[in-house]
Amino acid sequence: MIEQVIFFALAAVAIISAIAVVLSRNLFHAVMILGGFLLTIAGFYFLLNADFVGIMQVFVYVGGVIVVMLFGIMLTPHEANITNAAKLQQKLGTYIAVAALIGLLAMIFIRTTFITSPAEPVKDTVSLAGKLFMTNYVLPFEVISVLLLAALVGAIIVARKEEH
Repeated sequence: MIEQVIFFALAAVAIISAIAVVLSRNLFHAVMILGGFLLTIAGFYFLLNADFVGIMQVFVYVGGVIVVMLFGIMLTPHEANITNAAKLQQKLGTYIAVAALIGLLAMIFIRTTFITSPAEPVKDTVSLAGKLFMTNYVLPFEVISVLLLAALVGAIIVARKEEH
């Protein structure tokens, strides 16, 4: 019973914050509200006993992406010289795109047959992920680690060339 109350509370906060992100006129406020929305998504993961995924949601999206967005907002110049005709054209295109998306989602929802099955609780998601990375997915894991190492070395080389 308590899980359902938490679920509906998280769902309400997620829906309200998603609408607030879209309707916010201030870009900084929209990014901060988006951070709150992403925290509610992490709450859903915790509710589903996916602790590792919830922590990664907080670290990567709330801690990383939101900070990058805020730096992008603060470090770029802002132009407020948008004409009323351009605003009207943007709004019209947005309304058409949203109506098409809602129609598409409604069609998909109506035509989908939902199957429910009892779920087994996962005992330890972190150790399961670690075992999978080191057994079944060891090659992709190592390829990604070498790719990240190459990107890091490349960034250091580019930074040193600009320095000299």
